[in-house]
Amino acid sequence: MPINFTGSTRNQSELEEIQSELYQDSKTFREAVIDIQEGHKSGTDVYESKVEVAMTALNTGQVTATGNIDLNFSNTPVSLVAFNYEDIIDDNSLKGTRFEKSMKAGAFNTVSDEFDKKVLIDITPAIGADLENKIWNGATTATKAAIAALTPGAGQGSITAAAQTAVAAMPTTLFDSLVVRTLYNASQAKTTPGAGLGDYVKVLSIATVTSATIAAEYGKLYATANSKVIESGEARIFAPLGDRQLIKVANNAVGAAQQVNFLVEGTGVNEKIYYNGIEVNFHPLGANFRILTMPKYLKVLMDLRGDLSTLQIGQVANGAMQRYIKNTQAMSTWVTNQRYITLYGG
Repeated sequence: MPINFTGSTRNQSELEEIQSELYQDSKTFREAVIDIQEGHKSGTDVYESKVEVAMTALNTGQVTATGNIDLNFSNTPVSLVAFNYEDIIDDNSLKGTRFEKSMKAGAFNTVSDEFDKKVLIDITPAIGADLENKIWNGATTATKAAIAALTPGAGQGSITAAAQTAVAAMPTTLFDSLVVRTLYNASQAKTTPGAGLGDYVKVLSIATVTSATIAAEYGKLYATANSKVIESGEARIFAPLGDRQLIKVANNAVGAAQQVNFLVEGTGVNEKIYYNGIEVNFHPLGANFRILTMPKYLKVLMDLRGDLSTLQIGQVANGAMQRYIKNTQAMSTWVTNQRYITLYGG
């Protein structure tokens, strides 16, 4: 009778050590620059609240219902998207290479310890890099169609034609990136609840961002932002990766005495850049977009954070001289308090 091998998680000490470095290529997870929430299942409600009060003249009598304290609550079910990274490795193809030397004796033994230690360990950082891209840049087929169907406009409460074009050109992904969630979502906390344009604040009259214009364009983003966000001390700017070079070129052009807009502190991995006191985080956003908000309003929802660092490697069934590799996750993005999210390029 046939023996079916179901496989198991590989727990070599070398691979386990590398798992802890999974997000070396994902700043979002490595530094937790936004709100990362685990323990969510599909359909979990995300609650938002807003309290409005009104002052009235002193009432020395019995308190009655006046409507002067308005407690607003809303909840939106957010579905997580399950996905995986998987493939088959044909270890037999390693025979005749340098890796054959580390295979155990026996014709059926084709697993190379050296290959696992020096090649397979690159899978998890690659997954981290791919997730970083998808969290900041990408849209599902359905959302692309929904955004394309919106009526564009120049003023607040509308999406620009340029933003529609930018979203159409984004990679098609299994879940919407944070930029796209900001542009279009089904939140019940919006002024007009349900699927449709986000309640973000749009930066009006933008121009092409170059080293010569970047200070002025960041100035527009800063000036448009809600003063509560600026005064909170928690605001951050989320910008495309290429902005780092443009900022430095701009600083070099004006000289140290005039570098009043962008402050660069530290070097290498410890470098931090600020605009008017607000830290700038660089991520793979499309070149058209920048976000100024409080990080807690940008969310990644997931089932179990440990899923991120679980890589299963097992033998393929029925005598095949192959192994499978599989990483399974469930994740989605979400945005809250959208009226406090300022979007450049929206």
